[in-house]
Amino acid sequence: GPSCWEDVLIPNRMSGECQFSNCPGTTAEFFFKCGAHPTSDKETSVALNLITTNSRGITCITCTDIRSPVLVFQCNNRHVICLDCFHLYCVTRLNDRQFIHDPELGYSLPCVGDTLY
Repeated sequence: GPSCWEDVLIPNRMSGECQFSNCPGTTAEFFFKCGAHPTSDKETSVALNLITTNSRGITCITCTDIRSPVLVFQCNNRHVICLDCFHLYCVTRLNDRQFIHDPELGYSLPCVGDTLY
């Protein structure tokens, strides 16, 4: 099975043998779905590789609680925010129409630390 994010995210990285008869397939393809609500077989989700367990006990940049899991921003300082605060941050920025459109990523938000300092 997969042992790291690259195994899941990079196409044709994982090999295997299809269990359907007469199928010559030898590579695995991964799909992510939310386990909290029913979905159809046609729906897929992206891998949320910015969300991780807080094994180092880092405080949330907003509320200063130590929670897990957390979101780690891709800024130089790698700021950490708990998911409750991240949800509030997203809703606030959405209501204020402050999402940023990136041609490659789509709509996104800057690190919450950029808005505090």
